[in-house]
Amino acid sequence: MTGDDIFEVARIAPAGADAVYGLVAMLHPEVTPDGWAAFVREHSRDGARPRGVFALRDARGMPHALFTFRVAQTIEGGTALEISELAMLRLPGTHLVDAMLRFANQLAVELELPRIAISLERSAAWPQDRDALQRSGFQVDRVMVLGRARMEPARWN
Repeated sequence: MTGDDIFEVARIAPAGADAVYGLVAMLHPEVTPDGWAAFVREHSRDGARPRGVFALRDARGMPHALFTFRVAQTIEGGTALEISELAMLRLPGTHLVDAMLRFANQLAVELELPRIAISLERSAAWPQDRDALQRSGFQVDRVMVLGRARMEPARWN
C-alpha cells in the first residue's frame, strides 16, 4: 500500500466470515452470525461466472467496507461486473470509494469485462462520494427503490 492505496482488498472466504462480522453487525444488526456465514457461502461459489465477497482493510487488517461482486449478463447480450456494497464506514474524504473503484476496474480488466455496475447504500449520496464516482467516469444509470411486499393477495384487473 502506497500513496492513496491505504486500503487493501481481501477476499472473504466462508471460513473467514466471522472475521468481518463485526462490521456487518454494526450496519445490519438484524443479520445473525449464522445468516452472515450462509450469505458468504452462497456468494463465494466460483464457476463459469465468478462471484465473491471482498473487504477493504487498513494496514492493521481492520475491515472498513464489504461488498460482493458477480459477473452478470446484460440485456444486450454482453457481460458486466456488478459490485454491490454490503457495508461501508463513511470516513472523511474519498479513500474508501477510490479504493473500491480501483479494485472494480482491476477486476473488470482481469475478467475482461467491458462494463462495471456499482450498487451503493444510501450513504453514498454524500457529495464527496458522488464526486469521486464522477471523476472515475461513473454516472447514475438507474435508481433502485425498496419496499415491503404486502402479503395479502393482490387483485389483478
